[in-house]
Amino acid sequence: MATILLTGATGFVGRHTARHLAARGHRLRLAVRSCGGAPDSVVIGSIDGRTDWSGALRDVDTVVHLAGPAHGKVEDEQVFFQVNDAGTARLAEGCEAAGVTALVFMSSIAAREAEGQPGAASPYARSKLAGEAHVRRFGGAEGRTGIALRPPLVYGPDAPGNWAKLMRLAASGLPLPFASVHNARTLCAVDNLCDAIAAAVEGGIRSKGTGVYEVADRESVAIAEIAGLLRDGMGLPRRLLPAPPDLLAAGLRLAGKGAMAEQLLGDLKVDAAAFCRAFEWKQPMDARAAITACGKAYMAKRSAER
Repeated sequence: MATILLTGATGFVGRHTARHLAARGHRLRLAVRSCGGAPDSVVIGSIDGRTDWSGALRDVDTVVHLAGPAHGKVEDEQVFFQVNDAGTARLAEGCEAAGVTALVFMSSIAAREAEGQPGAASPYARSKLAGEAHVRRFGGAEGRTGIALRPPLVYGPDAPGNWAKLMRLAASGLPLPFASVHNARTLCAVDNLCDAIAAAVEGGIRSKGTGVYEVADRESVAIAEIAGLLRDGMGLPRRLLPAPPDLLAAGLRLAGKGAMAEQLLGDLKVDAAAFCRAFEWKQPMDARAAITACGKAYMAKRSAER
C-alpha cells in the first residue's frame, strides 16, 4: 500500500483513477487548485514552473500526475508548456527533494508524433513530450522510477469531448453514414487505463519499469463498429448507411472539425505490448464490451434524468 499524491483528480480520468487506487488499498492525497475540496485534498494552486509542492509531497511515496490542459480547449498555446513542460519539471524536482520513490505521468499518444515529426506536431504534443523528458530524468537515478503513459482517446460513459458527442449522436437514433468506414482505431477504456495506472504505481514502488509506454485496449475497432456497439448498448437499431469515407472527412474539415475527422475516420494503432511485458499487465475489460457498456450506461443516465 502506498501514499499517493494524485493531481487532476477532479477530471474525467482522475475521478476514475482515484476510485480505482482507493479500492486497491492505497492512501490518496488529492492536489487541488483551490480550497473547498475533499478532506484528503491539499491546495497547490496553479501548476507551472513556480508551484510549491513541498507541503503536498510530505510523506508521499508515489505521485500520479494527471493534471493538464485539455487538447483543443486552450487558446494560448504557451499554457501547454507552462503546465506540461515547466510544471512537470517543477514537480519532478519537488519529488526528488521529498524522497518520492515513483512518478507516473499521464502523457498522450500525441507525443509519438512530436518524437517522430517535431515540426508537424502540435504544441500540445510537443509539451507532452517535454514532460516525458523530465519524468525520464527523475527515473534515471537509483531508487527512483519515472513512468510516462501514452494513451490514445480515453472513453467511458462520462467521457467528455468527441466521445460524448459520438454518444449523443448514437442516442439520436438517426441514420449514420459510417457503414463504409473500415478504419482501424485503437482506443483506451477508462477502466483499462486506471488499471494500467495502478500497475505502474505498484511496479514503480518496486523500482520497476522506468520508461515511456503506450497504453491502450488490445483490440482495434472501426467507427462503424463503435457506432453499432454503442447503439447495441442503448437498445437502438444500428441504422448505419454507406457513404464514401473521403467525402465524410472532407465535410468535417470544411466544417472546421479536422481533429474530429481524424479521430473518427483515420487509422491509429497503439501497441501496449511493452507495457504489458514490463508490468505483467493484462487489460481487465474487452474493448467491445466496454463500448457497449458505455451505450447502456449513457441511456440509463438519460432515463434517470428525465
